[in-house]
Amino acid sequence: MEKYTKSDEVTINTAGTEHTGAARKNNNVLTQDKNVPSREARTVKFIVGILAVALLACGCFYFLPPFWKAYKSSYIEVKADMTGAEIADELYAEELVSNPLLFRAVLALTGQAGELKRGEYTIHSTMSLHQIVAKLTSGDSEAYRLVVPEGYTVRQIAKAVAENTNISEEEFLIAANKAELLYPYMKGNRQVTFVTEGFLFPDTYYPHFDGTADDLVVMMLKNFDDRLDTAMRNRIGAGNFSVYQAVTLASVVEKEAKYDRDRPLIASVFLNRLKRHMKLQSDASVSYAMGSHKYEYNLDEIAYDSPYNTYLHEGLPPGPIGNPGMKSIYAVLDAPETSYLYFVADKEGHNYFSVTYEEHMDNVHKYMP
Repeated sequence: MEKYTKSDEVTINTAGTEHTGAARKNNNVLTQDKNVPSREARTVKFIVGILAVALLACGCFYFLPPFWKAYKSSYIEVKADMTGAEIADELYAEELVSNPLLFRAVLALTGQAGELKRGEYTIHSTMSLHQIVAKLTSGDSEAYRLVVPEGYTVRQIAKAVAENTNISEEEFLIAANKAELLYPYMKGNRQVTFVTEGFLFPDTYYPHFDGTADDLVVMMLKNFDDRLDTAMRNRIGAGNFSVYQAVTLASVVEKEAKYDRDRPLIASVFLNRLKRHMKLQSDASVSYAMGSHKYEYNLDEIAYDSPYNTYLHEGLPPGPIGNPGMKSIYAVLDAPETSYLYFVADKEGHNYFSVTYEEHMDNVHKYMP
């Protein structure tokens, strides 16, 4: 049996103690390494935090109403062909949003740029972006729906207005004869039945429930003015026509043409007649003068005494005989160079053109029963 002294015990204990202390030190180092996140982990956490704050800010910006803004309310009309950018600009112009670019960004990020429904909506400046987008995509228009076809006269429009809105026929006719509502170039210098005839642009309208007859007429006149861009006005001027004269001729073309392909040729016939100082002899002018619509008129009817009757009077009628669409206006501007002086329509509305009166009468016997 081996013996050992106290000194040996001390040595052993000391060694054991030193070994144990080293192990604890190593364990502490390992524990500390596990608790301290790496640089990459800290970076990820920082980015996540920034994103969370950004998302929270965006959420507040999108859902929180701008209660600090001055209250303002406006009607916003969303048309069928309007883009999100155009609507954003209109909202900004009416001081309903602070920045049009932000509204466009919201539409893009939410994927709702193509979901805006046409109609007229009441928008308040204190509505959140979420509320505005929700309203414009709801389709719950706060307006009537009024369809005005190409070629409708003021009287026909008045009947449609009375049938589809809370505005009476009489109220609309009174508003449609207010010269003060016209743009300067829309004013003629001859006595006409209705001063706005020709300039109430045919389109689909959404007059507001609280709107007046004046409001509706102004809306329609503005629509015409918006469509008649600078390029068109310059082209009309280059053709030695005033806008009023061009629209007057376009209104006759609109009434005479049933098919688009006939419009430019019909316009060329009338232009050729005007150059030769021939009467236009348009049945459509008789129709407007008499307030009727027929396939053909007899000799007594085409002798109806009216300044609008182009069988009796040379040149253009005193003013438009209806409200033409853009196709008829462009037909006047783009009329081809032809020698045609006559045309006749069959029962289906297809037109046949001729240079001489003899050719014309052949077409009359051939195509008119």
